[in-house]
Amino acid sequence: MRCNVFMKRLLFTLMGLSFLLNLSSGWAQVTRSNAVDIAAHLEEGTATLHMDTTMAEEELLKMFDGNPYTAMSIQNIDTLTLTLVFDNTVTASRNKVFLWNSGNYTLEIADTQEDLDDQTGSYMQPISQRSFTSFSWDSVDFETTSFKLARISFKNPDANGILVGEWGLVAQINITGLKIVPGPLKMIPGTSIQLDVKLEDSYGNTYPYDFEEYVIWSSNNKSIATVDELGQVSAQAEGNTTIEAENEQLSGSTSLEVVPDFSSPKAETMTQKVALVIQNPVIDSTNNTKINEEWGWQDPYVYVEQIIEDFYEASNGVVQFEVVETFDDGNIFTRLGDSLMTMDTLAYYYTQSNHKLYGRNTEGTLQYYAEIAGIVKFDYNAMVDFYDLDTKRNNGEIDEVWVYAPPFGGMYESQLMGPGAFWYNSPPLEHEGLEKLLSVMGWNYERGVAEALHSVGHRAESAMVEVYGGWDIHSDNPTPWDLFTRIDKEIPDGAHIGNIHFPPNGRSDYDYGNTEKVISYVQNWQRYPVLLDQTSKVNRETWGAPNGNYQLGYMKWWFGHLPHFEGVHEGVLNNWWHYILDYEAAVEKAEYLTSIEFEQEYGHLKPGAYELHQNYPNPFNPVTRIAFEIPKKQDVSLKIYDTVGRLVRTLVDKPMTAGSHEIEFKANGLASGQYYYQLDTNKTTITKKLILIK
Repeated sequence: MRCNVFMKRLLFTLMGLSFLLNLSSGWAQVTRSNAVDIAAHLEEGTATLHMDTTMAEEELLKMFDGNPYTAMSIQNIDTLTLTLVFDNTVTASRNKVFLWNSGNYTLEIADTQEDLDDQTGSYMQPISQRSFTSFSWDSVDFETTSFKLARISFKNPDANGILVGEWGLVAQINITGLKIVPGPLKMIPGTSIQLDVKLEDSYGNTYPYDFEEYVIWSSNNKSIATVDELGQVSAQAEGNTTIEAENEQLSGSTSLEVVPDFSSPKAETMTQKVALVIQNPVIDSTNNTKINEEWGWQDPYVYVEQIIEDFYEASNGVVQFEVVETFDDGNIFTRLGDSLMTMDTLAYYYTQSNHKLYGRNTEGTLQYYAEIAGIVKFDYNAMVDFYDLDTKRNNGEIDEVWVYAPPFGGMYESQLMGPGAFWYNSPPLEHEGLEKLLSVMGWNYERGVAEALHSVGHRAESAMVEVYGGWDIHSDNPTPWDLFTRIDKEIPDGAHIGNIHFPPNGRSDYDYGNTEKVISYVQNWQRYPVLLDQTSKVNRETWGAPNGNYQLGYMKWWFGHLPHFEGVHEGVLNNWWHYILDYEAAVEKAEYLTSIEFEQEYGHLKPGAYELHQNYPNPFNPVTRIAFEIPKKQDVSLKIYDTVGRLVRTLVDKPMTAGSHEIEFKANGLASGQYYYQLDTNKTTITKKLILIK
């Protein structure tokens, strides 16, 4: 097979196809441009533009609209200075300008305003007084550099104005191979899966495949599996093979194992410590009757016990909720207007129904004030402060809070509190005492277990939307979450598991009892992240109706198919429950597991280890390479210092993915002698010596 690949590449070369190739150590490398989207940075507020004169914003932005024939114009001046300030580090190795007048320009870059103004530290001047002619592009390459500020100064000796059609910054990236996704593969006979390829650079970053050339697919054992010209793999028989993809310049491969059947290995059980808050005050002191008893609602403790049992079963034993502390003291944290309600006011509003509104006996009741007047609010911060729940969460004594309250108590179904909180089927809520995120579930007595699971389902949806950065079941490039939630109504014959309101066969909200059978890819989710093409038909009989309740049956079925497996796929845990229960810890674990994958790939990288290798060659003139490893995605800087500790060059200053990295250092403009290079992360600092000889 290797001989065939070689002959194909040789044939492509002989055919005279021309590509920008950089051959090194026998590997093909494609150099391509990646423009800094200055217009997007300015629009999103992640960059600002400063100039030494005043101009309307719409005129100023003409420099970045992609059309060189719409110019930013200032008449009757001979100089103009523009400074771009980015919030985060950008990388570039080329400057492009299109001007309507003749003259010269200078480009300066730095990490700080002080360095830029004083020409010290990170300061560099890639372009100095370069001449240009009117109505033409001028492009200058320079050493690949990371920076936060870029200042360009234009001069027109004729003093008749400065007219800038475009100003752009471009980075060069080296694409070294194709990455087959998903992979490695495991399949069962008689199934197929659609593969795709991405471009992969020398640092392991991937990019969409946007070459015009077709990808050539092949299997080295067609009796095990075949692959068609579009990357559709069909498993024939049990065994092992390798799937390869190549174009005229690049190649990639992944292993395939075909087995009788399989399920992904289940994640370990997570114990989630719950603080239970019961708002169930005595409403009749004579008989010591509580609110739930007065109104015939279920005992909340019975609900809690059933919820814990159902989630353990639905999660396939991955989730074990445990109530570690209970607060049932008669306190009420519902505000009516500016005041917290008391037991007496609560009882009063539950018995008022003397006035009619829209034909309903609601005016004057708590329901009226909560749902129509909108002045009933639950005071989450007051509850957290009263029970010291922030300290307990910070110390790891509790993981989340469940609140059982009477109806119309002003609670959201789910609420996320603390630093970095996001939409959780409710707006995020800050609390100055919380150092970690805290989930608070809000349930009430007149609704059953099905509704409680339903509320957690919306919490799950919010968490997974945050993980994947959106939710679009119609996407041409769907995420696993997009696929998981597809329904037949929107994607005919393409349903998977559905969402909390719509089962796979649902035609309207809460249509859990629909008898219509539809095709679903439900079977595939036992093997996530491997998603094959197995289908079966599902309807309400598939999830059943415990105690005659199809909603409860669907909730347990839906949760039962959430990925709950070991490992990580494309940076996301295969156990989605972890994000739902403890989002911060899940993100951290995903980064750690990603480092494990790099250890398996590179062999020498240990989780938690940082390495900075000796540059090679050393001594050097004028180019050397510096390699290092980091165990997880994080901010990294790699800088060069002289012998007295002055910063002479910044090679890297940006977030980088886990794994091995190699940076080229060009010492142009530096004198011979000894220098130091320093790797700095938020965990460690490592310094080594290098020698430049000219």
